[in-house]
Amino acid sequence: MKVIRKYHFFPLFLLISLFVDGQISFLISRFSPSSFEPTSFLFLYGFMLLSLYFSEIASIWLGILFGFCFDVYFLRTIGIAFLVFPFLQVIFYRCNQIILVNRLTRFFTFLLTILIFQVSTNLLLVIFVGIKFKWITLIIHQIAPSLILNMLLMIVLQPLLEKIYL
Repeated sequence: MKVIRKYHFFPLFLLISLFVDGQISFLISRFSPSSFEPTSFLFLYGFMLLSLYFSEIASIWLGILFGFCFDVYFLRTIGIAFLVFPFLQVIFYRCNQIILVNRLTRFFTFLLTILIFQVSTNLLLVIFVGIKFKWITLIIHQIAPSLILNMLLMIVLQPLLEKIYL
């Protein structure tokens, strides 16, 4: 049963967690001041562990698929997460032994993944779309609230997520 759950239902769990993240982000944004944009990234915790159960090529293809879903659901454009998620899967596949050491390394890897994802998506927006913004404003209003929200969510939900994904 564990094999069936890990290999066949793992992508389904990730897809469901992607939509749950959207709802958590919506609810939190309703109660936060309008200048702050906290985003839930619990999906990235499972996405980080995807390379444990699939080959590198399969992980990259699933990264492309989930990047497309993330772009359509969150960003409403196609291309940004579509490029970043396969790149993250390559990094995760190469660093599996480091990620799996203990709960603390998974926690910090998760926070580092959020930081890398948000910085890289905003760099791609600057490069490809030509959007100009102040980085300090981005850090204060988007990246810091997202890191704080996800840190609090991980403190509460990490044992549950480990039972689901590990």
